[in-house]
Amino acid sequence: MEPDYPIFCEDCEPPIGEADFAELERRFGFEFPAAFKAHYLQFNGGYLPEAQMERQRIAFGGFEPIRYGKLPAERLYTDLLESFPQLLGLLPFAYDQGGSCFLIGLHPGRYRHRIYIFLMDGEELVPVEDSFERFMMLLGEA
Repeated sequence: MEPDYPIFCEDCEPPIGEADFAELERRFGFEFPAAFKAHYLQFNGGYLPEAQMERQRIAFGGFEPIRYGKLPAERLYTDLLESFPQLLGLLPFAYDQGGSCFLIGLHPGRYRHRIYIFLMDGEELVPVEDSFERFMMLLGEA
């Protein structure tokens, strides 16, 4: 599944596969949307190229890796839940330039596949986009 948005990531962690997603889905009891999987199968974490970062309308920092790196998304998720149990079902997958987390709703209920930003300083959950595809289109806009 090729994405419809012009996103490329640099400095990614080692690739992950379908088995990695299956293990996380079993472990946490939620299902990843197809567009999210497609992006992570191509780019596991990383940053947008500098030219694209300069054109951003949001203060986007980069993507969290899955399985690899110092603090992979699944470990960040369990760490966040210890301090913020209200984030159950919201996986951190990216961060902004101020240290806040972008989250994707994976719980089958009210947050399903929506994108939020968790503003760490105020412990506030703010909606960003209705889907991962729309979030990626936002990042791909010039």
